[in-house]
Parts: sequence; structure tokens; C-alpha cells
Amino acid sequence: MKMKNARIFTVIFIILSMSLLWAADADVMRKWEKRLQEASSPSDKVKCLGALMELNLQDAPQKAREYGNQALRILQEFPDDKIKERLLLGICWASRYLGDYREALDMAREAETLARRIDDKRGVYLAFRSYASIYIDLSDYRKALDYALQARKISEELGIKDDTANALDSIASIYRYLKEYEKALSYYKKAGEIAEEVGNKTNFALILINMGTIHWDLKQYQKALDYYLRGLNVMKKVGNDMEIAQTIQNIASVYSETGKYTQALQYDMEALRVFKKIGNKGAIAHVLGNIGRDYGNLGDYEKALDYLDKSLKMAVELERKYLIHWLYERYARIYQAKGDYKNALFYHQKFKETSDEILNTDINKRIAHLQVVYDVEKKEKENQLLKKNNQIQKMQLIFLTLVSVFVFIIALVTHNRYRIKKKTEQVLRASEQQLKNMNAAKDRLFTIIAHDLGSPLNSLLLSAGHLKNHFQALEDQDLEEFIHNIYRQTRDMADLLENLLQWARVQIGKIEQNPEAVDMRLLIEETFLHIKYTAQNKHIRLASHIMENTIAWADKHMMKAVMRNLLSNAVKYSHPGGEIQITSIDAGNRIEITVSDNGVGMGEEKAERLFKEEVHESTRGTSNEKGTGLGLVLCKEFVEKNGGEIRVQSQLNSGSHFTFTLPKQG
Repeated sequence: MKMKNARIFTVIFIILSMSLLWAADADVMRKWEKRLQEASSPSDKVKCLGALMELNLQDAPQKAREYGNQALRILQEFPDDKIKERLLLGICWASRYLGDYREALDMAREAETLARRIDDKRGVYLAFRSYASIYIDLSDYRKALDYALQARKISEELGIKDDTANALDSIASIYRYLKEYEKALSYYKKAGEIAEEVGNKTNFALILINMGTIHWDLKQYQKALDYYLRGLNVMKKVGNDMEIAQTIQNIASVYSETGKYTQALQYDMEALRVFKKIGNKGAIAHVLGNIGRDYGNLGDYEKALDYLDKSLKMAVELERKYLIHWLYERYARIYQAKGDYKNALFYHQKFKETSDEILNTDINKRIAHLQVVYDVEKKEKENQLLKKNNQIQKMQLIFLTLVSVFVFIIALVTHNRYRIKKKTEQVLRASEQQLKNMNAAKDRLFTIIAHDLGSPLNSLLLSAGHLKNHFQALEDQDLEEFIHNIYRQTRDMADLLENLLQWARVQIGKIEQNPEAVDMRLLIEETFLHIKYTAQNKHIRLASHIMENTIAWADKHMMKAVMRNLLSNAVKYSHPGGEIQITSIDAGNRIEITVSDNGVGMGEEKAERLFKEEVHESTRGTSNEKGTGLGLVLCKEFVEKNGGEIRVQSQLNSGSHFTFTLPKQG
């Protein structure tokens, strides 16, 4: 994956630029290290640490992160939001280079929040570019494209051509991963023209390398090699060790693919040397595996196994499932070539096991977690009931002892016993009802999983199987329809699982609310992306009339779930060719959002019980869509948790209007 330079600038960091030539300039590095030792004031120390963070960012990201964190600690002595924002972005990119994506996202979010607070548009641009790059690494291309497009818009508004080129490069990379190669090459061309115009050698080299990767994907290996070599020559002049090593590894892969195994081994060995210098464990693990592949291709199976062993050890430590999966396949091939069919079969079975594991791990973990939580809660309730029963027995024993001694005490104790018993019975009934509710929740959860998840999963398997068995015979139109059906079924299952998980968390009281400033206009636009294919399939028009600066104070994840369910519900019950509109009203210290459709509507009786959890009824949509009946229950729960209200106005055959309120920011 191609990693890009963040180009972080600050007011206090007296640095000409974040040029990667500095990363290779030992004299410059020593100069700043010496200045750090001599620095006496906190501001001078932060200035030196910031420079060292930038200089080490790609070649030594661990050191860069340490310098950045140290600077943040010192910055507490003289708070400066502008400097803090740039330090956060630097730590974000260092964490990304280290493969610590959770830390990278946390730093990017904090930087974005700070940039918005101080009205720094370029800081927001850098945060969006960071998001895009991280989500590319995580293969979440929808989110990556959204952030990259927003970054491009901001850069064009600011008129900073280098930033625009970087945003275009990100967009091109995303289209490459989506296999839309013509779009990818078009955006790379635009980015290259800007890089050449402004004389940015680093960007120009990266674009050459990325264009080589496009040709690699297209199996145009000679063109790929030409672009890689051109990019490598330019990058060596710049001195970016990380990109140099990755490009060398790319060249090795081209040679391996074209049967030039000796050249492949030479380039992989050189890549290993540079990666060790940088200290990137993930990259080292991958290139060790590639060297094992090279030795296997050359027939030196003992060395091949030795390098595969080293790679596997690191992959297990780093929990790189996909690398482990690939390594098992390499083991199987090498043992088969050696004639060791026992080990070949063993690793082939491991390869198959990891294939299934990668497919099933996530859903199994979620269901297992729900079951564990349910079992723990059930056991706790049983213990509480047992304690209550023991208390009753103890009171009865005391009563029987005293009754033979004092008549008055007998009457008093009898009265107290009656009162305690009544109260205990109320507690028992409440506990019993709570247990019944939990059992009902469990039964409903498993019923939905068995019925509403099993059916689409079987349908998905049938569609995928038919596509696999008849791929060559399918016409383009049929093929497109199959792929669309598979996408729709997969998306529906993902929505179902999300609603199930949210609902289950509500049932067991494990959901947390983290309110923040939520731009409802932007959130609704993001939700449109989630449902646009379903709406397009029914020719339904989506229209948002949300006013600018419609900022609510609410939990963003809960509001995403509310809008997703309301819009999905509106699409489900709208006639083909219909229209869904979203409007907002400023109601003093509250915001009022309305989702309107002109679909089938409902009667007054049904509208009154729509949000009642105990009802859970679901009606098929206008195109026979299925549902669980949980979506609107979740909407009510989440809106009320955030201090709002939700209501519906509807008439049969005249559409529905779902309206909810939220408190304003601040």
C-alpha cells in the first residue's frame, strides 16, 4: 500500500518543509538533536521535538511518535491549539506507518475536532487526507473515497495545488482498489500534471509508482516495471527510505511474476535491508515471506522454509491473518515440490482452515459475545432469586421461634412478615418478569438469526454458487444483475446484524451514550450513500433540505443508526418512482428533523403501536422487502436517550412523516 507524506507545517516549527530529503540528511538530524539538548524554554523544546518528529516520520515512525508525544506533554505548559493540531497529525501518520490504525484514527479525530474549533480549514483537509489514507489501508473504500473527495474540495477552495495533487492521488488509489482502472489512471494523470507543474519530485515519483501498480493489476508487467524503475530513480534522489523499499519490493514482485526469480530475490533482499533499517515489523514480515517464495521458485527449498518460518513467526506475533493464510499456501507448494506430501497436505488443510476462519470469525465472535452476556445476566438473576428465597426462609424461622413466647410479638411479627412477604413477592414478580423478558429477547434474537439471517445467507450462497458455476455462460446484463443481488443481500445482512447488535445491547443495558457536536446535514448525506443503491433500484428520489449549520448535541453513532433505519424504512414502504424528503426546523434550543415519503402509509391504530417494543411487527415493503421490526424501536430508544422525542403522522395510502427532535449544540 502506498503511503503519502502528510506535509505538516506549523508556526512555531521553523522548518522549510517536510521534505523527505531531510530524513536522509544525518547532519540536519544531528543539528536538531543538539538544539534539543541545549533548549531551555518549553517553546524551544517543542520546536525541536516537532522538527525531529517530522524528520523521522517515514524512516523511523516509532521515534517520530515518541518525539510527538513528548512535545504534546511539554505543550501543556503553554497551550497552543495550532501547534497541538499539527503534532496530533504527525503522531497520526507515524502510527499509520507503524500499522497502529486505532491510534491513527484517534489522533486524526482529535486533530479534526481541534481544527474545526479554531477554524483551520487546512487542518481539516489534513485530517480528511489522514482518514482517507487510513481507510484505504483498512480496505474501507467507501469511507476513504468520501474523505478524499471532501479533502479535494477543501484544497481547491484554499488554492493549494500540492494539497489538491495529494487528494487526487488518494482518489485515484481508491478507484484502483475498486478496480475502476480508467478512473484511477485519469485521476493519477491530473495529479501528475500538478506535481510536475509545481516541481514536487516526491509526489511525481509516487504517482509514477502508483501508475506502475495499475499496470501490474492489469497484468501489463513490462509497463509496470518501467514505471516502477522510473519512480525508484526519482525517489532515490528524494531519499524516502519507506517508499524506496516498497518500490523495490514491487519490482521484485514483477520479476517473480515474469519468471525472473534471481532478480526477484536480489530486489527482495534489498527491500528487507531497508525495511530493517526503518524498523517496520509488518513490512519485514511480508518481505520475509516473499524471499521464501523466491527461494522456493529457485528450488532452494531449505532456505525457502527458513524464511517462511521467520515470516510466520512475525505474522503470528502481529496477528496478520491474511499473511498467515498466504504463508500456509506457500508452505504447501514447497512441500509438494519436495515430494513431502504429508506436510503439503497438512499446510493445505491449514490454508483451508484459515480461509474459513477469515470468513466466519467476525460473525461468530459477535454471536458468541451476545450469548456470554446473556448467560452472565441470567446467572446473576438466578443468584438474586436464591438470596431472596433464603431471606424468606430465615424470616419464617425467626417467626416460628418467637410465636411460642410472646403473643404480641406474634402479632407484630405476623404483620411484618405479611408486609415483607408482599414486598418480596413484588420483587420476585418483577425479577420473574425481567427473566421472561430476557428469555423473550434471547428467543427473538435467535429466531431472527435463524429466519431473517438464514434465508438471505442461503440466497447469497445460491447466487454466489450459480455465479461461480456459470460465470462464463452469463451475459453481461445477467452478470451485473447477479453481482447487484449479491451486494444487496450482503448489505441487507449487514444492516440486520447491526440492528440486532444494537437492539441486544439496549436489552442488556450495555449501550453507552457519548454526545458530541453532530452536523446533521453531513450525517444525512453520508446516510444517503448507504441506501442510494436500494433507492436507485426502486427509482426513488432522495432529497435533503437540511439547513446549513444544523448542529445537534447527540451521540453520532446513535444518530447514524436512527437516520439509517428511518431512511431504509421510507425506501422500503415507498412505491417505485416515489420521493423521500428530509427537512429541518430550528425550534429554539432544539432541532426538529422530518423524514417524509409518499408511500403506502398506515392507519391510526398501527401508527399508535409502531414504536412499542413488545409489538415487534414487521410488514413487507412495496417490493416484498423483509425486516425484523426492530428498526423503529431502536430509533425511539436512541432519540430518547439523546434527550429528544419521535413521532409519526401517517394516513393509509398517503405516505408517512417521521419527526424527531434533538437538543442543539452548546
